[in-house]
Amino acid sequence: MLVDGTQQLVKIESGARYSVAGTDWMARGERKRVDAPVAYVEGIGGFLLDVLGVWTFDMVNVYGQKVTIEACIIEGCTSEFLLGVDFLGGRRATMDFDRGEVRYAERGQDVIIPFRTTEAKDDSAVVAVRLVSATNLQRSAVQAVEVAVAAPDSEEEGVFLPTVNNGAVLLAAAVTKVEKGKALVIAINTHGGRLKLPRWKELGVGIPINQDIELLTMHGELQPESVQAWLDELGDPSTPLDDEHDVDIGAEEPDARSLILRLLRAYRVLANAQDECPPATTLNVEHHIDTGDAAPIMMRRRRQAQTGDAIMDSNVDAMVSAGVMEHGEGGWGFPVVLVRKKDGSVRFCVDYRALNSVTRKDVYPLPRIDETLKSLEGARLFTTLDLRLGYWQIRVANEDRDKTAFMTKRGLYRFKRMPFGLTNAPATFQRLMNGVLDVDDLCGLPRRHHHLFERRHRTARH
Repeated sequence: MLVDGTQQLVKIESGARYSVAGTDWMARGERKRVDAPVAYVEGIGGFLLDVLGVWTFDMVNVYGQKVTIEACIIEGCTSEFLLGVDFLGGRRATMDFDRGEVRYAERGQDVIIPFRTTEAKDDSAVVAVRLVSATNLQRSAVQAVEVAVAAPDSEEEGVFLPTVNNGAVLLAAAVTKVEKGKALVIAINTHGGRLKLPRWKELGVGIPINQDIELLTMHGELQPESVQAWLDELGDPSTPLDDEHDVDIGAEEPDARSLILRLLRAYRVLANAQDECPPATTLNVEHHIDTGDAAPIMMRRRRQAQTGDAIMDSNVDAMVSAGVMEHGEGGWGFPVVLVRKKDGSVRFCVDYRALNSVTRKDVYPLPRIDETLKSLEGARLFTTLDLRLGYWQIRVANEDRDKTAFMTKRGLYRFKRMPFGLTNAPATFQRLMNGVLDVDDLCGLPRRHHHLFERRHRTARH
């Protein structure tokens, strides 16, 4: 928060009944001529600390909004400032841990205070990114816009991912530097006229780059020497994979196959076949099943031959072990169908036709094949990127998991990751793809294998 022209760290303490501050804060505020609500507070270790009085502080958040806070000054505490339940409850504020924001209404408008948890689990490190102020985008303009990101008191780099549909405005996924809670991202106006983005508009999410993430940067044209340096930092690009003899990249330029193989080796954890479920996407994409007011549907289990029951049980055991599904409960249940494929193996399917009939359709647009083919005109190199178990990288929303339940002789199970057969699954998967592939990936066409290699590398890092 900005206090007297300088950035100061303010901590949110939902376990504290009152907001408190150390004696160093006395010069930054004004004393109120009122009695303190308590004479002392209990500090760490059970020590009692005297309350010297109540001070009022005028602060400014990263969006330029004024935030007035009353806090008790504590003797024996110097630089700390803890925002307590009196502030949060008095304003009926909401703490949104998914977006990393405290929000409350004041004088007809929302006040938004970004925050960052100190010991965050994996998902809570992702925070919302919003425009600092209203921004005008000129026709066909490509310009940097200032956004607010919840960041610690030190400067750091983070990854901006545009997860919000902004119509005619394209936002580029990028690594950007956060300074005093603010950063710059690139916006492209594809509309035929001038556009205005409202202040505090949510544009996407920010993910801090921690010590576990290798950040590889380059300047200028991508050269083989740069690629080799990247691969050396990534891991082991030399030890062959078990099945790399099957890699076929078509017409090759000199050293192209070698570069692709070294990239696959560096990402061997993705290239090698694995039994467990792949990690869930870090993007803000979940599959929702909106059935409105429809009553839960419970269908009868279909009888299977004894061999069919064995196949069903082995599939269920494997998917439970992999973390794809779990034991279910509730009023929804659908039958399992075993479909024999051409090679003689059996595909495990769930008959979701009844569920799909009461599900509201998601009209998120899918790519047009004719437009995709037209965009390839003049390209020399062609490639495809196929996710390993792509549907299983998308979580089913917690509130909708019971709707995916199916029945076996051993009980009821439900999916934790998105299964096949749901009517809106393709739309959800397209949302994931639009988040993974940035503006350059969608619009540009590679002319050389080094450029193509670099795109594969960046996509693998999502």
